Amino acid sequence: MQDLIVQAIDKEQLALAYPLVRSATRVSLERWEQFGGELVSDGGGVLAVVSPDNCVHGVAAYRPGRNLRHEQSLDVEVIVAFDLQGGDRVRSALCDELERIASMLGCSAVNFTVAAKSAEPASRARSRLERLGLKFDTASFVRELPEERARRGNRPLARRRRR
Repeated sequence: MQDLIVQAIDKEQLALAYPLVRSATRVSLERWEQFGGELVSDGGGVLAVVSPDNCVHGVAAYRPGRNLRHEQSLDVEVIVAFDLQGGDRVRSALCDELERIASMLGCSAVNFTVAAKSAEPASRARSRLERLGLKFDTASFVRELPEERARRGNRPLARRRRR
């Protein structure tokens, strides 16, 4: 079984993650590089799960933010994983690192925004909004962090190995 490394990628490496990002978002390479560059410049970042042969198996794009429900949070706008073994190993590695980063930044939650097709079927509230001409586009999933973990923070970003 190959070792996987979760690592931050910089602006110059964004194109390496593009095939996975494209599979989840359908955006152009130029738009992805612009978006990823803005994330990195604004205090966020992009993580990649990379195998020893330098293949990218997972990508997550995040930024710290504030919201009504969770005050300080880490907002994950893209998370996509490709795991040949059919498990959650790659996604789990990304989520572990995102939680560690959130804790380091003093966040109380990690918010994952996903495409609407990944969310629950229509509810009565959704139907009412759609009748007003609104389109169900994204949904959010939240992992609340224990208070002591959110306060702990201040650990340096390091590479993590997964088996």
